[in-house]
Amino acid sequence: HGQSVGDDYRVALLDEDHYFPDGQIKQEDYEYGSFVQSRMFHAGVTCSDCHEPHSSKLRAEGNALCARCHSAQKYDSPAHHFHQVGSAGGRCVECHMPTRTYMVIDARRDHSIRIPRPDLSVKLGTPNACTNCHTDKSPDWALGVVGKWYGHAPQGFQQFAETLNAGSAGAPGARQSLERLVADTEQPAIARATALSLLANYAPLPTDAAVRAGVTDDWSLVRRASAHALSNTDPAASANTLAPLLDDHIRSVRIEAAEVLAGQSVNNLPADVAAAFDRATEEYIASLQLNADRPEAHMNLGLLYARQNHFDKAEEELKTALSLDPSFAPGAVNLADLYRAQNRDEEGERVLKTALGRSPDDASLEHALGLLMVRQKRNAQALDLLGAAARGDPGNARYAYVYAVALNDAGKTNAAIETLDNSLKVHPYDADSLAAMVTFLEQSGDAARALTYANRLDNLEPGNPQVQQMLKDLHDHLQDSKTKS
Repeated sequence: HGQSVGDDYRVALLDEDHYFPDGQIKQEDYEYGSFVQSRMFHAGVTCSDCHEPHSSKLRAEGNALCARCHSAQKYDSPAHHFHQVGSAGGRCVECHMPTRTYMVIDARRDHSIRIPRPDLSVKLGTPNACTNCHTDKSPDWALGVVGKWYGHAPQGFQQFAETLNAGSAGAPGARQSLERLVADTEQPAIARATALSLLANYAPLPTDAAVRAGVTDDWSLVRRASAHALSNTDPAASANTLAPLLDDHIRSVRIEAAEVLAGQSVNNLPADVAAAFDRATEEYIASLQLNADRPEAHMNLGLLYARQNHFDKAEEELKTALSLDPSFAPGAVNLADLYRAQNRDEEGERVLKTALGRSPDDASLEHALGLLMVRQKRNAQALDLLGAAARGDPGNARYAYVYAVALNDAGKTNAAIETLDNSLKVHPYDADSLAAMVTFLEQSGDAARALTYANRLDNLEPGNPQVQQMLKDLHDHLQDSKTKS
């Protein structure tokens, strides 16, 4: 009691597996992650303002609960909610705290306490309270109705949905939008932290303004995310920037920084920073050991030890993960990858084949074994496995890209183009797939079509010198073709 939440829990950010882009609950999320998005939280409202802390019962029933702070005359009226008093549509919670049902029977209210946004439902496919109730109507209908009521589409407090959606998809301009959200201190810290965390996909420099501002932010979620933002950046280059986080007063921040910097030699750090790094690393290890009944904890320990070049300890932890759950595919994939790094692919092959015997349709196992077959030049088997992975998990753009490259290498360029064409319909901003599509189309003699994909890549990465050269070559090729004709 009395400690920060971040001392005992690693609060999930608004990632697409748990939340919709606007922050509404998707999976069985703890209500804390929703409540900290709300205007109420930012105005100083706490759980015990609405709930009796010892029983969790509401302090008042129905709209009377909200009227303890808000004017009943103004808000508990058809002039505000446009529904009959006493009806379901006239209840504050139905519009501002709609439910999502889990396990068939658990109807859980979304505690982000937001204004319904059917406009975002139209743009992004997010739920909205209007069509949650009027299930026979469309988001377009709801948008038209609220437009008539208010004369405009309501906006509300949370203004981050389109930015987080673009950031998750890697859309053109997403990086700049994410950086602006990080800097917008009027927005909820959990949304700003999510934006900062998504910047990791761009491997920012430790000197980037968003990262440096995040390190000193007032909110621990944002400071933690500033460490994660550098998770794809060289730890040696990140050490000076993240050093203050190793001594942060919130434990989850310290252990995130330690995880990101794992593998960095303490010999290259000042004595005080090295000591803080060692302490934070021990805290990270202790946090994983606390959950030692879970295979994920042992896998993460194994990954930590591998980055520290303690390969025997890494192997032991990954084997322990598989002993706890023999069908735990990430454990098998990472153990095989550890063996790959030690030139022990034969042992890795046994691990992956054993795991596939238990989970014969797991795309991650098929992909990993396919890559192993590529390394061993067993190309026919590799192609079968990589193709199965791409078909089994169409949500993973990387699987389709790798399969397409393998198809092209096997002389099946048309099949490679078809594979990427289908994948890019689902993942239109995957840079590797776009670049490969340009190459394969040019190889097949279709420079005009290649140019359309090169232009999309240019929109995604403006100013990239490699893309500029690609565009020049294609324009030159097309010009030569016109001249010859």
